Amino acid sequence: MKDTRKYCVSSNHVDHSTFGGEITIEDFNTYSPNKKRISNQIDGMNLHETIKKKQNKGNEKKKYKNMTLEELKELRLISNTNGRPTSFMTDEKWQKEFNLRKMFITPHPKEIKKLKGKCSMESGMWNEETQGKYDGCTSWQSYCSYINDILNNIRSGQVDYCYYIYQILDIAKFHYNTLKTKYCNGYWEVWLER
Repeated sequence: MKDTRKYCVSSNHVDHSTFGGEITIEDFNTYSPNKKRISNQIDGMNLHETIKKKQNKGNEKKKYKNMTLEELKELRLISNTNGRPTSFMTDEKWQKEFNLRKMFITPHPKEIKKLKGKCSMESGMWNEETQGKYDGCTSWQSYCSYINDILNNIRSGQVDYCYYIYQILDIAKFHYNTLKTKYCNGYWEVWLER
């Protein structure tokens, strides 16, 4: 049975706060909950809270937008390093820091899918004939390979791991709005929001 009535506040506006959508037989199922309905109800109950959080986040961004990275470090709002985390880092502190650090990231254009750089494609081997000259992967080539492996994994829906803050910042350049992180006592789990 379909509920097709419209609940009007005025002649031109529909009041959706009292309209629960289409009613199906599954809505009355007592053996298994209707996950979609429950999710919509939870979203509806948390709407005011979500709006307040977004407003606070916007105000916080405005406050810190005019500060430099060094000023944020002096205020101890972000770590003093781009490398390993401090010993007192928690996931809650990291999430705040990550949001602040994202303000200083310039995302790559969508057509750039991999981390590249000068001479990042060739690899080689030790050459004894040239008296020890090494013709192999540079540190940058190895780093590009590592970041590109993480990008491939998280794009395929997997969770991967980072061990330094600068690695997360490089990945965030490719997935600025969809990258999710979780600090786990010395390393980070990274994945994409779907």
